[in-house]
Amino acid sequence: NVAVVSDKPFAADAQQAQTLITMAERQGVQLSVYQNRRWDSDFLTVRKLIESGALGQVTLFESRIERYSPQLVNNGSGGGFLRDLGSHLVDQALLLFGPVTRVYAELNYLEKGQSFDNGFFMSLTHASGVTSHLGGSCLQNTPGPRFRVTGTRGCYSVDGLDGQEASALAGLTPKSEGERWGVEEHRRWGWFEQGEVRERVPSERGCWNQFYLQLQAALQNGGPLPVDARDALATTRVLDAARLSFERHQVVQLSPFESHGTKLE
Repeated sequence: NVAVVSDKPFAADAQQAQTLITMAERQGVQLSVYQNRRWDSDFLTVRKLIESGALGQVTLFESRIERYSPQLVNNGSGGGFLRDLGSHLVDQALLLFGPVTRVYAELNYLEKGQSFDNGFFMSLTHASGVTSHLGGSCLQNTPGPRFRVTGTRGCYSVDGLDGQEASALAGLTPKSEGERWGVEEHRRWGWFEQGEVRERVPSERGCWNQFYLQLQAALQNGGPLPVDARDALATTRVLDAARLSFERHQVVQLSPFESHGTKLE
């Protein structure tokens, strides 16, 4: 009866994800998924701008993780980068804009017959009316913006990746850095643009450690888990539809229920 935290990707497909959730429910085990990029600095900034109404009604959400790391070819978790990076990007899109009804996807392979994709593009149509364009690659020499969010009142864009990963790889921790952890330098802040107006937007402080703080609170006090496993199931269904779209060369329809996760209010 020990609580379980799964890394992402949560499962190889939706059937496997549903099986894990059913088993956890039968055993009375708490099950969560480490979707740490919900606490990225840039994503928290996007979320704040959307919730404040600063961008107006969002029409297009563009999100990508691109880098040039050829050593990662054939090493993506879950059989490729669609599952590996796509798990983060779809989770964020569902969290912001809710269920998806249409999925179109393209996958990139270094060689014909390769089993691991090294890049992908997805176009998601949300039931809310927002379109999400999501992409990832480990062979991109010139990465595009991490986020570009277009609304009726303006556009927000930001380059680069949240700095917490680099800090962790350098041996730093929230404990060692204290209030410095997750703080982005001014030069890494994004931009708000509307017509001739262009101004810097201070980045929110990143806080991956919030996952474990919220997990601790949930286990001790019976509150909500930081990431509901059913959110990961919804993400997996969208990723399944993306692969099917690529294989069939067509748009795949989903019912809102099939991609229903926890939308932020």
